[in-house]
Amino acid sequence: MDPYPEIYREEESIDIKKYLYRILFNWWWFALSIFVALTVAYLVNRYSEDIYRASCTVIIANENTPRGDIESVIEEMTNIRNRRTKAVVQNEITVLKSYKMANIALEKLDFGISYTAVGRRGIAESKLYNSSPFIVEKDTSKPNQINYPVYITILSPTKFRLTIDDSYGISQELYFGQAFENEHFNFRIFPRTPESLKSLDHFPLRYYFIMHDMNGLVNRYRAGLNVEVNDEKGSILTLSMTGANKEQICDYLNTLSLVYIQSNLDEKNATSLNTIRFIDQQLRETIDSLQTAGVRLQNFRAANRIINISQEGNALFQQMELHNTRKAEIAIEGSYFNYIKNYISAKKDNIEIIAPSVMGIQDALLNSLVAQANDLNTQRRNLQFSTNESNPKLNMVNMQLENLRRDILENVNNLIETNNIGMAGVEKQIAELEKEIRKLPSTERQLINIQREFNINDQIYTFLLEKRAEAGITKASNTSDHRLLDTARSENAVMIKPKTSMNYMMALVLGGLLPLMLLVLIEYFNNKIVDKKDIEQQTTVPILGSVGHNDKSYDLPVFENPKSALAESFRSLRSNLQYLLKNENHKIISISSTISGEGKTFCSVNLAAILAMAGRKTLLINLDLRKPKIHRIFRLNNDQGISSFLAGMQDKPTIHTTNIEHLFVAVSGPIPPNPAELIESSRMAAFIEAMKKEYDFIIVDTPPIAIVTDALLLKEMVDMHIFVIRHGYSSKQVLQLVEDLYTKRGLKNMTLLVNDVQTKGYYGYSYRYGYGYGYGYGYGYGYEHGYYDEEIPQVHKLGKKLRSFWKNKK
Repeated sequence: MDPYPEIYREEESIDIKKYLYRILFNWWWFALSIFVALTVAYLVNRYSEDIYRASCTVIIANENTPRGDIESVIEEMTNIRNRRTKAVVQNEITVLKSYKMANIALEKLDFGISYTAVGRRGIAESKLYNSSPFIVEKDTSKPNQINYPVYITILSPTKFRLTIDDSYGISQELYFGQAFENEHFNFRIFPRTPESLKSLDHFPLRYYFIMHDMNGLVNRYRAGLNVEVNDEKGSILTLSMTGANKEQICDYLNTLSLVYIQSNLDEKNATSLNTIRFIDQQLRETIDSLQTAGVRLQNFRAANRIINISQEGNALFQQMELHNTRKAEIAIEGSYFNYIKNYISAKKDNIEIIAPSVMGIQDALLNSLVAQANDLNTQRRNLQFSTNESNPKLNMVNMQLENLRRDILENVNNLIETNNIGMAGVEKQIAELEKEIRKLPSTERQLINIQREFNINDQIYTFLLEKRAEAGITKASNTSDHRLLDTARSENAVMIKPKTSMNYMMALVLGGLLPLMLLVLIEYFNNKIVDKKDIEQQTTVPILGSVGHNDKSYDLPVFENPKSALAESFRSLRSNLQYLLKNENHKIISISSTISGEGKTFCSVNLAAILAMAGRKTLLINLDLRKPKIHRIFRLNNDQGISSFLAGMQDKPTIHTTNIEHLFVAVSGPIPPNPAELIESSRMAAFIEAMKKEYDFIIVDTPPIAIVTDALLLKEMVDMHIFVIRHGYSSKQVLQLVEDLYTKRGLKNMTLLVNDVQTKGYYGYSYRYGYGYGYGYGYGYGYEHGYYDEEIPQVHKLGKKLRSFWKNKK
């Protein structure tokens, strides 16, 4: 059971109130934190580079449209079609993000040189695209340092200063259009338009430009491209990119999309272009023969004056025409077969093979093999965009192509043999007709041969022209499987950085939370005694009361300023002592502390003074023989004192009067070599017994108990032991020593006095809360105005003025 149930009265809800007081009386701290956070957010929003996101939409071909047959149903049930669609879409995404696509797109755009405007204080920068007031024309025949900033300060519409810092150390004034040449840079600078420099408001204006390496530029744009599938069927792709200039990223996305679509169309036109090139080669060879045969026919008719041949010759000629036509067809087929054979031998994997049907060859097996080879070539090109040469899937396609090459070569060799047999048969028939023609007159026979040669070349020429026209029509009718659905528009670009509203919101949250978190961390890691519970959790010793912080220069505030709040706290202690020490024989009070610096001497002299001021005859004994201080406070001579008496050098100790009525002081005297033995002597016990008869109260100032054991030697003589604990200074570990003395060392008549409870020393809460330690229950919280001499801290006055002003405004 608590032996002092009435000493410490405080509501249990004070722990919650404690944190509320800390927040309320530190409002300026929170306000400052929020102000700093908002300032940082403003600077981030003001000077951060604006980053935009733009996007465009592309529809790609879906070759897996359900056909409605049993095979399609099976594919749908086994999810084969979805897997195939995903593979196709992934291939197309890889093509879009390939180096080749980015390189082609950037070659069409003027991104090789980037322009940047520098802010007035050199803090903010803005990327320029088509809005730069000048352009740079590189001398491509001479070296130019890449990825290095070249600063331009426009001095007037005709003149600028060129600066290249760091190792180059170049600073030179030039006119627009004037060439700049040195071993690292060679270029000219021109106004973008005749009016671009005249429209500038003020000079000088500072910019810089960078000449980029194409390879690095391509890789940077490849890495910045994001491609997403935005529908379940996977036929719509969204291309997006972020950058500092929204017009520039929109131009790149649109150009890349067009390059991608054109690439698909070029792939579809590859077969037609190969066919046209093959036919053109055949036409060049045929047209020469046709022209030569035509000239010979015309000259022969003119020289021999022959217009028509005889009826018999005409019949032979018509038969010869039929065989020559067949021979021409076989010759064209032979040329195509040789083309296929050369293609297989040269291993031109990425070139489409001309389909046999285009050349009028209807061999089903060859048509099928060529179609398979073209499909595998397409797959191989797509895989090469996204994988390396060691990819298993690519190796599988290469293996299939190799097998197809062997099959096609074998089939073509067979067809060549068949073609040779057919050619031999036709030539045999022609030879027999030629025997019949030899029977005709010489002139007519020559005419038939010349006419035959002309007609053969004319038929071949006509046939090739027809096939070329068909290939041209096929090429012209081809359209890309992909199309651009929505172009990237700068007005639709979204600014993603800085996020202005989010930054301000985060500033408000962090500005409010960080001080609170800091308060919690300080509370968690604090090892000092700052709260009633810190004491209650470590010891069962009751708390006598508390005294506040002495911010005055004197050591006796209860006498110098008796109407102060600090003096009132000592009056509260006096009341509590009178309640506890009801027996008139209980007069001796020992005041000690655990360590030095906790204010035991301050509490001793002020407690003795407040008892004396109440008319109680009080003796203050300084038994801190090792480090005496009381004589300096009262300005007394310390040449003789308790130590002199205890050592037998005096018959009775020297007792000094003070300027405080009823207060007497026994100083310590010279510092002895054996203080503990002197205190334990019989003379000390006799002195105490004698003084009890003369004084109402005896206050004994003893050394810190955690340093020396002098105070324990008095435990049988003392009626109450008061241990001083300093708020925010004493560590929680010292309470373990106090508890040990109370429970194991027999100091049952112990109490604790909390000293130096500060208004703002640690957490900043006011005296009105701090004095709850001891006397607050006896003196209401609202009596400080007009009762105490000292003023309320200025911050509280300011707060009250602000609240009063706000109420008046309302």
